[in-house]
Amino acid sequence: MYFSQALRDRIHQQFMESKATLGHDGEVILERMRGCSEDERMILEFFYSTMPASDIGDYDFSLYQKFAQFGLSVWENPFWKSRIPEDIFLNYVVSYRINNEAIEDCRPLFRKKLADRVRGKSMKEAALEVNVWCAEHVTYQATDDRTVSPLTVMKSSYGRCGEESTFAVTALRSVGIPARQIYAPRWAHCDDNHAWVEVWCDGDWYFLGACEPEPVLNRGWFTEAAARSMLMTCKAFLPSQDEEEITRDGCTLYLNELKRYAENRRFTVTVKNPEPLAGVTVHFELLNGSEFSPIASVKTDEAGRAAVTLGFGSIHIHAVKDGRFAEVFVDTEEMDSIEIDFTRAVAEEPDAQEDFVFRAPKDSSRNFIALTEEQKEKRRAVIHQADQKRKEYAAGFFDNEKADALAARFADPQKVRELLKAAQGNFPEVYDFLSMDFGDENRELRIKMLCSLMKKDLHDVRAALLEEHFREALPYRGDFPENVFVPYILCPRVYLEQLSEYRRFLSGLFDKPTADSFRKNPKDVWAYVSKYQVSADRQSERLIATPVCVVRTGQGGELDRRVLFTAICRTLGIPARLNPVDMAPQYYRGGAFHNVQEEEERAEDAKLTLLGNGEKWAYLHNWTLAVLKDGEYRTLELSNAAWENGTLMLSLNPGAYRLLTSSRTPNGNQFAKKYCFRLNAGEAKELSIELCKTEISDLIQDIPLLPFQIYNDRSEPVPADSVLGAGTALVVWLEEGREPTEHILNEFIEAKDALNAADCKLLFLIQSSAAWKNATFAKAKEVLPAALVHCADFAETAVPMARRMFVDPDKLPLAVVCRGGRGVYASSGYNVGIADLLLKIIDAANQQAG
Repeated sequence: MYFSQALRDRIHQQFMESKATLGHDGEVILERMRGCSEDERMILEFFYSTMPASDIGDYDFSLYQKFAQFGLSVWENPFWKSRIPEDIFLNYVVSYRINNEAIEDCRPLFRKKLADRVRGKSMKEAALEVNVWCAEHVTYQATDDRTVSPLTVMKSSYGRCGEESTFAVTALRSVGIPARQIYAPRWAHCDDNHAWVEVWCDGDWYFLGACEPEPVLNRGWFTEAAARSMLMTCKAFLPSQDEEEITRDGCTLYLNELKRYAENRRFTVTVKNPEPLAGVTVHFELLNGSEFSPIASVKTDEAGRAAVTLGFGSIHIHAVKDGRFAEVFVDTEEMDSIEIDFTRAVAEEPDAQEDFVFRAPKDSSRNFIALTEEQKEKRRAVIHQADQKRKEYAAGFFDNEKADALAARFADPQKVRELLKAAQGNFPEVYDFLSMDFGDENRELRIKMLCSLMKKDLHDVRAALLEEHFREALPYRGDFPENVFVPYILCPRVYLEQLSEYRRFLSGLFDKPTADSFRKNPKDVWAYVSKYQVSADRQSERLIATPVCVVRTGQGGELDRRVLFTAICRTLGIPARLNPVDMAPQYYRGGAFHNVQEEEERAEDAKLTLLGNGEKWAYLHNWTLAVLKDGEYRTLELSNAAWENGTLMLSLNPGAYRLLTSSRTPNGNQFAKKYCFRLNAGEAKELSIELCKTEISDLIQDIPLLPFQIYNDRSEPVPADSVLGAGTALVVWLEEGREPTEHILNEFIEAKDALNAADCKLLFLIQSSAAWKNATFAKAKEVLPAALVHCADFAETAVPMARRMFVDPDKLPLAVVCRGGRGVYASSGYNVGIADLLLKIIDAANQQAG
């Protein structure tokens, strides 16, 4: 017996209390547990008492049994002598789920590949070595929001940070190192988020960047960003001592790990009506991507209080209950609590416009670890070697000979090759599907089906799944034009659910009269799926059940039902989708899509015309539009809405709306406007929107810079500080010959008189003397004779400097205004008018210095 009796009793009681919510397969699960060993059964009770309904139905009992057996084998055969506390072992070694990834039995494979590399090492050394192995197989690349399995990430050779960290955590757990994903749901200082990894080694938690090798733990490019965070979370399934639980998503606990990374304080919201009011949902929101995004949602207790540990910056608080809400801005550096008078709560805000400033936490160097020159050199070598191994590994995915032979059978051979190339390590499955015979008349339709999927689907879709959807949809091909049939009947994907075979299963549920009734009136389909509900303890807002799962378990949440509705419609030859703007389930009839949930005759849309006042508007960057539903604003998906001549015309449902615009300054602060308004049925409304204007003083920062090394014309290393001196300086990392650098150099040439007269040193950094062969660079140096030119290792200087100044490290040129070892302003890439702006920054920096 490996686990304490107290833990066994606790888990068994938890399981007994939850077994009634196992759904239709509950008795089968209980029967299969009886055949397991005592320790296996305890782990399985732990799994089944904490898993969401989607996991109960989407994966077989045998898969969870394999996870339990593997976890026990890791416990029995550790690589290290020190024992791991049993709650940490269950949460962060045995647990099958890390985030919202697809679940596959890949840990034995990972352990086999890693065993020889970690054997004989300390836990810390092993954690670092596992991360090197991860970098040899996976690198970063932005993808869509669906999280694929760790095995698929490995077969793809890339993933976004959430997938990289899920992959790395899986690898670490496979060798018995407790590991978890840490997630900053939104950064406070920039419009982004990030996920990384923590490992438990010999009694303490340490962090590392997934697939980003470092010579030591507690080091990563995100260290400075994390030090400015307002909140960061990890998931767990058993409460742990000394961990702050923020909230729950079903049975999943969300723990707050901010204290390890940033200055913080416990912040308390008290809601009174006028007495303390319990059950109010308090959303703690950041302004990010020009929308208020909740980073934590906490219900008030009997004393009317909701508390969470936060960093020092602005927070927007939205308190809501029974469709009424109250809002307030707070700065957590200035206060640690606030009281909300809910007697003033409203169901809808009046038409109004409001300007506000949203402050980011100040810069901090907390957790910074400087590397020695020897460590830097070792790090460079490890990263280079890992990158080479990954490229060699990924190069083996594509079979050129087979691809050419198959492509020749299609009208567009290049498109076939592109699809096979995009499949990465899933080449065999996509190849097998395209090799199937569905008749000559349907050959090209297979290409269109694959193109209807998301790019990432090609990484893990199975040929058998594609075949089922293709064959079952073919009878309806002639009923609709191709631009309706392909995306809304043939396509297997509805939203971000895991792709699955469902058509034969669903079609077998309905006799012919029922199917005909559904085709005649698709609203009957919605009535059918509405019977599926799920208990709060089994509901997960971040996981979507497959259609078959909902039916088999008898459980489904709102989004699950919408996906099931769409799947049933497509199975029966009814074009259907989720509205890309507001996710409403819709069916196609009479040349248009109709909302299935509307009981009465639909009210006439309102027409909203936005006047842009000459600004360059980018959705989810400097503006968003949200509709009010049940006391909460829901951001619409308008990324594809096209502005024409400074105007955007929208057709919207009647209702209350909130439009936000924001502009972010280099120090992370935001200047924003809020527009609240109501649209009535049939109304035509014009709204003029604009960004808040900022002053040059708003752009000035004061960030201590780390010393770095550059090389003179004799290739001798010199400290940059010795070249720049104590006064104001402009340092520009140039990528000669590339268009952005050409543009900035041309602006410098045009502004030569002002730059030559400026009280500022100008330092051009190049990668090699080859830059002198570039005509634009040579001319810039000629007209700016005082400019200094040195060489630099951009990986060791430009990238860390960009991250330190919180600008994009992947864009050159990088321009940094500094003074006395402190960063004043930075820009990466090219923006029109940058030379003039830099001159104004230089002047402001000099004035500020006196």
